[in-house]
Amino acid sequence: MILTLAGRAFRAGIASALVLASAGCASKPIEVNTAAILTLDTTRVPVRMRKQAPAKTFWAAMTNLNPDYPAGHPTTPDEQKFADGLRMIMTGEPDDAELLFDSLGRHTEDPMVRSASHILLTATLQYQDKWKELAEIAPTGQAETDSLDRDRAGVERWAAAFKNLPTRSLTFPPNRVVMPLSLSAAATPVIPVQINGKLLHFWLDTGSSMSIVASDVAAECDVTPLVRDTLEVATATGRIAAQPAAIKRIDIGGISIVNSTAMIVAKELMQVRAGNIDNLAGAMKIDGIIGFDIISRLNVQVDYKAGNVRLAKPVRAEPGRSGPRNLFWVGTPIVRLIGPGGIPLHLGLDTGSQETYASERMLDKIRVRSFLGERKRVGGFAGMREFRGRFINDLRLALRGKTILFQKLLVFVPAVSTVVNLDGVLGSDIGRTGIVQIDALNGIFSVEASTSRQ
Repeated sequence: MILTLAGRAFRAGIASALVLASAGCASKPIEVNTAAILTLDTTRVPVRMRKQAPAKTFWAAMTNLNPDYPAGHPTTPDEQKFADGLRMIMTGEPDDAELLFDSLGRHTEDPMVRSASHILLTATLQYQDKWKELAEIAPTGQAETDSLDRDRAGVERWAAAFKNLPTRSLTFPPNRVVMPLSLSAAATPVIPVQINGKLLHFWLDTGSSMSIVASDVAAECDVTPLVRDTLEVATATGRIAAQPAAIKRIDIGGISIVNSTAMIVAKELMQVRAGNIDNLAGAMKIDGIIGFDIISRLNVQVDYKAGNVRLAKPVRAEPGRSGPRNLFWVGTPIVRLIGPGGIPLHLGLDTGSQETYASERMLDKIRVRSFLGERKRVGGFAGMREFRGRFINDLRLALRGKTILFQKLLVFVPAVSTVVNLDGVLGSDIGRTGIVQIDALNGIFSVEASTSRQ
């Protein structure tokens, strides 16, 4: 098992609208005329998660979010501590996890534990807006220091730009905020926001680690770069130039966010194409993106049917009252669903992706029928793409007491790099199944049936 250090680089929603490369097939594929279809299935009783099958190694268990592995297997004291830290992350205790990973990184003699601890330490610091502390931590070795000097997407480089910013603060009105919902050309959720008093429309994108502003919008709204250097941000299709910035004030309905970190991206890159193979429409501009750095600090409900987004201040639930946590931040937001036989599956949450897709790992973990297929589609930042590869015809997964039916699900290698081995990516199309709730404070991602009266 190889732990990649890509978790130290930001992942932007700029290219998280579905952009897939072609994969060759040995025989003539079946033509697929629709995108993935997601629906609530009220005819099936949701399966329950069973105890995870024993992993072959400690690190295989960790990458499958199974911190209980040391309870029945021989591990070193440092591996036990690492598993404890992972459990703290999964139970919503980033402060305690931060202290443990910092200590492990400083004192362990196990290079795997040291490297993985460093990755999760940077993730917990970033999640908590602790940029000063993040800028001060040392890389885990001289080779990484040399790499970091060249890595303009390294999270430490961004932390150096943000380290002197005042603390971000949020002010909530007494009642829940209800915002009108519209859809982008890529079918991703869009809401009205005000940036330093200017009215704009931003994507609501969990797949972007940080909020983003188009360069022309930044100039209009007096959002200026914090440093002269242009850094980079890792995306699904490579790296793009970006500049660190701070937004003095973001207003989302009656919610005010002061001193929010952001990145400025060239306006030429902030666009999405829409259409079909016979009618290719032009590019449509994106003003900006509200990323997971803000979404994680809200209680969000997205209702496609009613055409609105409801936002409120998250309130920590009493232990055991909200049920098991199924939404985790491990360098990227991850949702746990339950597959056939009670096997847990972990999908990256990316509302900036227009489509949900599976990975080859999912096919390795559960028994499900797939077929060779081909689909032509236009959407995302790269225009028209032809997809050739395996498709899952239908698959039922449990999500917090609900059964969701996935049909014509494309099998693809996720573009996200994280400590966790992802079984796929959950896109914005999950919103069409009902009201989607995102409550990162309590680790809740859920879907409820929608009614227009709500």
